[in-house]
Amino acid sequence: MHKSSKPFLLGLSLACCLAVACAPKDVKHYPIQAKVISVDLPSKRIVVEHGDIPGLMPAMTMGYTLAVPKEAQGLALGDKISADLVVTDGLARLEKIVLLEKANPAPIPAQAAKP
Repeated sequence: MHKSSKPFLLGLSLACCLAVACAPKDVKHYPIQAKVISVDLPSKRIVVEHGDIPGLMPAMTMGYTLAVPKEAQGLALGDKISADLVVTDGLARLEKIVLLEKANPAPIPAQAAKP
């Protein structure tokens, strides 16, 4: 082995060990459908009301981290979404958010609509 290749191989071995050691140990994906309760883009958080997630949790209202905050732009209270709930090492985030149905705006009462 050439002398100059030893540092390279040592570095490569170390990089591989770190990659394996730092890799998430258990990543699980759960498809969900939910109703938006609130969105806080600066904090990268969304609160949704979802149904049962078999193998994970019962139906509940819960806050999640947004993996890609842009995906939640324009979402509002009552919008229905689908998403991929990704759980890694006990931390959960929503990815691949898709708007399924825009919430119906509250109708204006007939009395309030008259000038």
